[in-house]
Amino acid sequence: MRSHASIFLISLGFAAALASGCAADPPPDETTADGLVRVPSRSIGGVYRAPYATFTQYQRLILEPPSISFIKDWTENHPEISPTELLRLRAETVELFRDEFTRELVKRGPYKFADEPAHDVLLVVPAIEELDIRSPDAGFEPGNSTYLTGRPVTMKMTGEFRDALTGKLVGRVIYYRLPEQNVNNDLRMATRAGNAHEQRIVYAEWSDLVHEALSVAKAAKPRTPPPPAPEPQ
Repeated sequence: MRSHASIFLISLGFAAALASGCAADPPPDETTADGLVRVPSRSIGGVYRAPYATFTQYQRLILEPPSISFIKDWTENHPEISPTELLRLRAETVELFRDEFTRELVKRGPYKFADEPAHDVLLVVPAIEELDIRSPDAGFEPGNSTYLTGRPVTMKMTGEFRDALTGKLVGRVIYYRLPEQNVNNDLRMATRAGNAHEQRIVYAEWSDLVHEALSVAKAAKPRTPPPPAPEPQ
């Protein structure tokens, strides 16, 4: 009986040690196809950094105009939008984005805009994807509006960050603004001014996330690159 009890206790201790060892092993890094590693961030978005990149040198920014792509079949589903109106809509989107980015990163933040690449310049390459403005023809007049359930504007907002001198990719921030799950089916009014306001919310939240991600990256200690592989004999 005593030997059986000893075997049981030894087995139990081995199992506990094994479980403890498994629990102590960190999960593998979430790495993108282009070598960026996901780092902790607020749940509203995803933040990725190049594992051996430093950010302390960046004091200025070059901001490219955002590329804009709509959800599938958006143009076909809105035949009322003329080519001229579509150009206006795109230009307005670019302006709204730049306003919110500038407000957060330059007016509130420590950065300045640069005119050309330098060692202290970070290149920001934004992309507005899967943009869905559900009532793009809504106007400013009270009678020219549409009542919708859920959000009138949704999108995916992505930004890549590259060293301006080398073009090397050093980071990415992704943010989704998805359709609301409006259980009460409450109607909200969509107007041109309302659509612009909805866009500003997204660009402001993304820019705030970028500001936070850059501050964390500057304070973080970069990983030490592994030693080079030995030359074959």
